[in-house]
Parts: sequence; structure tokens; C-alpha cells
Amino acid sequence: MKLRAITAGDGDALHAIFTQPGVRKFLFDDLLLTREQTQGHVESAASHDAWVICEGETVVGFVSLRPAGEDVELMVAVGEQAWGRGLAFAASSAALRHGFETRGRRRILARVDLPNERSHKLMKRLGFTPIGESDGPKYRLRHYEALRRSGT
Repeated sequence: MKLRAITAGDGDALHAIFTQPGVRKFLFDDLLLTREQTQGHVESAASHDAWVICEGETVVGFVSLRPAGEDVELMVAVGEQAWGRGLAFAASSAALRHGFETRGRRRILARVDLPNERSHKLMKRLGFTPIGESDGPKYRLRHYEALRRSGT
């Protein structure tokens, strides 16, 4: 697995991932994005810390630290064909290191739909702590934070 900065040219590959039923179920509340909507997300992501997850030259997902007020929020999506191989954990770990060590962030946030058990397990593995819940567009959301460890 390798990460590379997302570019506007990644729209087709990410659209193929974002429209997979298992990915869009929670990432986009089961809405089927148009290609143009995907391109909007890709171009927005290219303006902050965002990477595509690659196996060889094939894009299999993405991870980003998108602005969330004074903080940043971790977002990760991996295509169904790459599930269960630790790619979301590896990519998210790299993004967290970047946020804490390179960007000097004190904390990084995340939100997960309550029914999304796979992502709750990922948050726990990554060291995130639940800090509350709120209503979301389709599902109730659990909010998480990861704090920079002293010395980093």
C-alpha cells in the first residue's frame, strides 16, 4: 500500500469506489453520487491534506484530514474489493501521524454512523476516544477524538 496526494484526475477511480453499495452506505448515507458530485468532492479534498490509497498503480481508497472548524476530521474510504486487509488502518495511521507530527495538530476528530461497526472498531484500533453523539443526516453519529501524545 502507498499513499499519494489526491489530484483532480482521481475522479474516475474514486467515483467507482464511492458508488459501491458498501462504501456509500455510510460515507454518503446511501446516496448514489453523480460523477460530477464525486468530482466536487475530489477537488475539495485536493485543497487540504488528502491522499489516495494505492496498491501498485490502482486506487483502492482515500484518506483525508478535512477542515472541521479549528480542527481536522479524519475521513477514510476503501473499496469493497480491498476490505479486510488492514488498508484503512494503515492509511489512517499515516494520516494521523501527518496531522500530529507534520501539521502539529493537538487533536483530530472523526464521526461514525452508529450502525457502522467496522468503522467503530477502526476508531478503537487507532486510539480514538468517543466524545459524544449527535443526529446525522440518516443515522445517529458517534463523535471521536484522538489527542497528540506528549512528546510528539
